[in-house]
Amino acid sequence: MIPPFDSSGKRTSRPVSRVSDETLDTALLSLLQSSSLACILMDRSRNIQSWNAGAEALLGWKTEEVLDRPLSHLLADDSGENQLDRITATRADLCLRKKNGESLEVQISSSKLPASSLMKAGFILLLQDITEKKFLEGALLEASEREQRRIGQELHNHLCQHLVGAAFSAKALAGALDRDHSSHAPQLHELARLINDAVTQVRDVSRGLHPVELDAAGLMSALQELANRVAQMTPCSFQCDRHVLVKNTIAALNAYRIAQETVTAALQKSGPKKIEITLSQSGNSICMAISVDGKQESELTANPAGIAAKTLHYRAQAMQGTLSLEFNPDRGTRVTCVFPS
Repeated sequence: MIPPFDSSGKRTSRPVSRVSDETLDTALLSLLQSSSLACILMDRSRNIQSWNAGAEALLGWKTEEVLDRPLSHLLADDSGENQLDRITATRADLCLRKKNGESLEVQISSSKLPASSLMKAGFILLLQDITEKKFLEGALLEASEREQRRIGQELHNHLCQHLVGAAFSAKALAGALDRDHSSHAPQLHELARLINDAVTQVRDVSRGLHPVELDAAGLMSALQELANRVAQMTPCSFQCDRHVLVKNTIAALNAYRIAQETVTAALQKSGPKKIEITLSQSGNSICMAISVDGKQESELTANPAGIAAKTLHYRAQAMQGTLSLEFNPDRGTRVTCVFPS
């Protein structure tokens, strides 16, 4: 035991008094019961051992209605144990069922509790209503997608058509000058070629903003097309050993955007020599990984609290998936997203 300091800063020989574990447990239980935060104590069998006023206000259930009952009783769907496994992590987002039957999205922060004379070993859970947060995140992503689709359609339907018309006019004039044996004909042929190249580039940009239709097999097609476009600047490959079907079009679009934004960030900062995109499926889980061999960090890993990295995490959460961003100076950057099929 380390002796305390006296007023002069020197250690004294008087030992520090210790508060008993039972006193601390009593104080903790009292604090949880009086807190306005929703607090739940759960034993190792995942049965509710304590339910405070904050939890009652948030979910509507009274203490006697939930005490000693399994926490799975509160889940809004039938995923049961699979969802509860996530609670043992430091933080997890779950959908719980209120007493009135409504669903409520909550963020659960958890910490292990050792066994004591007053409490069983288990977990302490703090619940926070994130319904509005989820709504705003979804609205932000939806608004972003809508604007990108609009710009993509404008480029394809208007600018591309305008450039195609200009290319035809230049080609026709070049043909007329050819017949007149004009020395300016080659220049007009070159101008027509440049305009056609511009049409191709605008169409590529348009497809990036408004990707191919993401039906069940659309994600594979969109990722292959993304790899083909990037390969014009930097070696990029897409690998998918067998068909991976994503029936949820919103999940497919978010997965595509994660890959697209990862590749864009890499091209802007990392100076990669090779980019690899892989898509695979195991059971009901789909894994998409993007590996970039650049020696420099992109914004995604250099600034994990920045808007670029947060947006990727928002997209993964919208898919009910997980996202990891890793950087190793020897191997480069790897972004992995795992989400349900």
